[in-house]
Amino acid sequence: MNQLLCLSLDLPARITEPDIAEFEMVFSELLDSAAVSYQRNGAGEWMIEALFHDQPDLSVANVLLAPLFEKQGLAPLPLIVTDLPERDWLAENRAAFPPRKIGRFWVYGSHIKQAPPAASLPLLVDAALAFGSGTHPTTEGCLRALQMIPGTPPRRVLDMGCGSAILAMAAHRIWPAATITAADNDPVAIRVTAANRRLNHIAPTTMHLAVSHGFASRYVRQSAPYDVMVANILARPLMRMAPDLCPHLARRGWLILSGILNEQAVAVRNAYQAQKLRSWHQIRIGEWTTLVMRPASAGSIPYLWSGRCQNS
Repeated sequence: MNQLLCLSLDLPARITEPDIAEFEMVFSELLDSAAVSYQRNGAGEWMIEALFHDQPDLSVANVLLAPLFEKQGLAPLPLIVTDLPERDWLAENRAAFPPRKIGRFWVYGSHIKQAPPAASLPLLVDAALAFGSGTHPTTEGCLRALQMIPGTPPRRVLDMGCGSAILAMAAHRIWPAATITAADNDPVAIRVTAANRRLNHIAPTTMHLAVSHGFASRYVRQSAPYDVMVANILARPLMRMAPDLCPHLARRGWLILSGILNEQAVAVRNAYQAQKLRSWHQIRIGEWTTLVMRPASAGSIPYLWSGRCQNS
């Protein structure tokens, strides 16, 4: 049995669902939460609830939420932490996440006992670890984008801001001979990544891990240029990182960017076009966009994929 802490945040009814999703991503992608949900109450007001194994650092949470409060014209709102009664919350949470087939990938949790479908690429990631379990449209967009990359298999792949490393592991499943680097600025994420690497029987010599703020790690820098780079973060950090990410991309490489709301896609694309990259694919799933970009010298074939595909 696991006793958890619940961190809740109430927000006004006037906030739109795409904006609520930005708040949710702070908990699901940037903080060490075990599970996150958001819903409207009877009055139409929003409540976000995040479950934690340990006491969350409210000072970090407030720093991450501050730009979103400012965007909404709100003074910082209180975060409330409460103890949950002892129940096997994580088992209940896992049971709510059936396996998902995303193209060739079959994403499942440790509670799933059935065998993977024939010819699928299995990825074992527990939803309870929260950093990226394949359920969020941004993760799904990246998984679909990885499967679209044609041509010669890459030799070097970087998952920047790896979280659970589901994308790094997906790259290994597609290109088993490639050297994969999974980097995150959160040591907790790297511990989760190490556990997932072991659960998925991926050798450490094939998938290297690094705690790194961007390219601060010498290993992450010296492993460049990368033939494929994936960064599923948020729109504003992605725009700030553009001058740093692009020089580490191989001349004919591929860059996959996600964590981008549809209305933010043009701004993110412009930031990377200013670094002499061109858009190759754009994947829209619900309110979220994933961009696939290449150096201008590699050529560009504009393409748009949109819609919601649950089990294809």
